[in-house]
Amino acid sequence: MKKTTTAAIAATLGAALLLGGAGTLAYWTDTKDAQAQTINSGSLELGQIGSANWSVQHVVGNTKSQPTQVDPSSFRIVPGDVLTTTVNVPVTLTGNDIKASLKVDQLRWEASSLRDKLSVAVVSIKGQTPVDGAVTLTSTNGQSTVNVPVVIAVTYKWDGETPVAANRGEITNSATLQAKYTLTQVAAGQ
Repeated sequence: MKKTTTAAIAATLGAALLLGGAGTLAYWTDTKDAQAQTINSGSLELGQIGSANWSVQHVVGNTKSQPTQVDPSSFRIVPGDVLTTTVNVPVTLTGNDIKASLKVDQLRWEASSLRDKLSVAVVSIKGQTPVDGAVTLTSTNGQSTVNVPVVIAVTYKWDGETPVAANRGEITNSATLQAKYTLTQVAAGQ
């Protein structure tokens, strides 16, 4: 045989051995399932908002009487009276870094002629002056359930000029105050 033929046969046999060896490549592998991980969501909730105690203070000019506790269903408001109540709003915030805005709005009266003489305002929420009717609340330790005090004032302004006779019809009227409380999550960085 010629050298070239022998070399060609040797090359073919070498290639065949290499190709055959490629099919026998072995590697090891192992798998395990991870333990299940539970992720819980936070929440926010307003509890049942009940009735509150009311007090009255008579204000004429710079003169103010001492506040006196009253029952609004039997009390008869007159010009110069300022009725104040503190409503404890149950708020639950659950979650790390959760913040929420508590807003009191839509303070409204059912139709009556007395309502036109009264003004109503949210004085404070959790001791803070509300901005656009709201303040921001933060949970502590991942969960907090607290009663947030909301102070509301109803004023029957004394103008000093309205004759007493003109007020008589208003005093026997009634007005029913309603309010809407809204709890909304806000970004933790706010």
